[in-house]
Amino acid sequence: MAHSETPQGRDLEETQENARELFKKYRGLGLRLTDKHAKDVDFIDVRGTLGVADLFVLATARSDVHLKTLQEEALEYLEDHFPSVRREGETSTRWRLLDAGDVVVHLFSAQARDFYRIERIWGDAPTERFQDPDEA
Repeated sequence: MAHSETPQGRDLEETQENARELFKKYRGLGLRLTDKHAKDVDFIDVRGTLGVADLFVLATARSDVHLKTLQEEALEYLEDHFPSVRREGETSTRWRLLDAGDVVVHLFSAQARDFYRIERIWGDAPTERFQDPDEA
């Protein structure tokens, strides 16, 4: 019996397919961030781990001004799709968070992203590096 035919294999395939659907659902957010030149935009499906959010979006800014620009872009997207958005770290030059309930956006300076390594905390969760279609 092939690995994908085992119950664990089917569960893994289903989990990966569900994650792909979730990532597609928020493709517009990834596009908005990459259009503003965000680096290393990662989508992490945290549904099976946290219970308070479905998706973490991580992105790296190139400067303080860029961090603010990415925050404004992500906030506009989230406000168009969710009834409320909670903000954290609005004056920080290292990390900003936008929490729309189902989607939480983490925006980092390069140094903060390297320091916190949030993606490693959910190393077993389905993750996808968002690719700007213009650069693929």
